[in-house]
Amino acid sequence: MNRERRAVLRWTAAATVGAVGGGAVVGSGAAKRGDADVRDANGANSVARPSRAAAALQQVDTELRPGVTLFDLNGDGSYTATVESGSEVRDGSHQNPIHVTSNGNSTVDYAASIAAPSGEPTLGSVGDLRYDYYEGANNVNPDDGGGLAPDETFLVVENDDGRHGMYLTSDDGSDPPSESWRTFDVGARLTGGDWFEYTDLESGYDGRSFRDVVGRFGEGALLVLVGVGHGDAVNPATLDLYYDNLVVDGQSLRLPTSVVERVA
Repeated sequence: MNRERRAVLRWTAAATVGAVGGGAVVGSGAAKRGDADVRDANGANSVARPSRAAAALQQVDTELRPGVTLFDLNGDGSYTATVESGSEVRDGSHQNPIHVTSNGNSTVDYAASIAAPSGEPTLGSVGDLRYDYYEGANNVNPDDGGGLAPDETFLVVENDDGRHGMYLTSDDGSDPPSESWRTFDVGARLTGGDWFEYTDLESGYDGRSFRDVVGRFGEGALLVLVGVGHGDAVNPATLDLYYDNLVVDGQSLRLPTSVVERVA
């Protein structure tokens, strides 16, 4: 079931880029909480993925759109995973939190919030790339009692080969949920995370899984989009995660709550 979850997620990622990015995706399976075997210095697990490819394949657009994308993955006509203002956890250090939530309902739907840095920062120049997250009490997968946090981080970069979309799944291991603000240092994982490229592979790129974003795409690659996503595409879960204080190369970016796309 964990492999199925990540296979569906990779289709979801492709559809996300259909709303906000470009390329094509072939999905392959991966693990959830309890199965991660890579832990960084800050205590967050980067979830390891088997190499077996799944059958998901999705052709997507090449133009990107920042904003919120919602996914109705069970085809019931409702988008149970939503992105709202997270004012209930606002404090002096977190003025504009967003809330990825299923409002207490169990769901396999998914939601992502994507922001666009200004000034065309490059991978080689990004000195700071991070965001804060808060795992709420209702962030629960019924199969194991804990939901991934901070879950997926999405990046889209552009180099001479075109645009490349990737994501990193991470779990801080809190079970029960921490119910406190924590910082996820994406920059520290640009050269040491278990990343997966979900867009179509150009000639010269070796496999979809990789650890060094800068080495793979080059120091001059533009960082086009940064975002977060949360949900379980196979095992029904209640979603309760907050995000705030996205910083890209010294720029403070506000994660959007406005929906730009709904994908059934």
